[in-house]
Amino acid sequence: MIPWGGVRLLIIDLDNTLCDTLHTLSKRQWAKVCVAFRRRGWTREARALERELGAYGFLHTLQKAGLSDEQMLFAIRVYDKVDVRPLRLFPDAKALLGVPLRKALLSRGERVLQRRKIRHLRIRAFFDDIHITPTFQGKEDALRAILKRHGVRPRQALVIGDRIEEEIAAAKRVGIPCVLVRRPDWPVGKSRVRPDLVVKDLRVVAKRLSRKV
Repeated sequence: MIPWGGVRLLIIDLDNTLCDTLHTLSKRQWAKVCVAFRRRGWTREARALERELGAYGFLHTLQKAGLSDEQMLFAIRVYDKVDVRPLRLFPDAKALLGVPLRKALLSRGERVLQRRKIRHLRIRAFFDDIHITPTFQGKEDALRAILKRHGVRPRQALVIGDRIEEEIAAAKRVGIPCVLVRRPDWPVGKSRVRPDLVVKDLRVVAKRLSRKV
C-alpha cells in the first residue's frame, strides 16, 4: 500500500514514463543499427537483433544477441546518434511534473544522450536532481543515493516508472513504494515483482498526490 499522505519525494523514470521514446526514437534507431551491422558483414548478428528488438530495452537486447564487445560498442555508437527532436512528453506527464513535491529524475542510458533528451523536453527545472546510470543494476544504488541526498526514508518516497525489471524491482528491494505505468505497445512481461499500483495514466497518480499535498 502506498502511504500517499507521507510521500515527500518522487523518483521518476524518463524513457517511456514521461516521454514516448519507443515510438519516436527507439524503433528508428534499432533499424539503423541493423542496417549498419549488415553493411559491416555482421548479417547473423543483424538477424539476431531483428528477432529481439522491441521486446526488451536496447542494452538488454544487445546482451541477449550474444554480441562481441566490439559489436556492442559499435551498436551503441550508432544508436546514440539519434536525433531527439521528434521526442515529446506524454500528455499525462505534465500533471505529474506539476505536483508540488520534490522530484528526482532517475534514468538509465548514455549520459550525453539522456541529457540531450532532458534539454530538448525542457524538464530540467521540474527536478531537484538528475541521476543517470549506465546499467540496470545501477538503479538500486541510485535509489539509495537519492534517499540519502534528500534525507528521506524509503516509505517517504515514491518511484514511478515503466520497467518492472528495472526501477520497479529496484524500488521493491530498497523498500520504496512504487507505481508501474503501462504504456501502449511496451511489453511488461512476466515477473514476480508486484508494484504497489499499476496505472495507464500518470494523472491518476498526480490526482492522488495532489489531494495529500
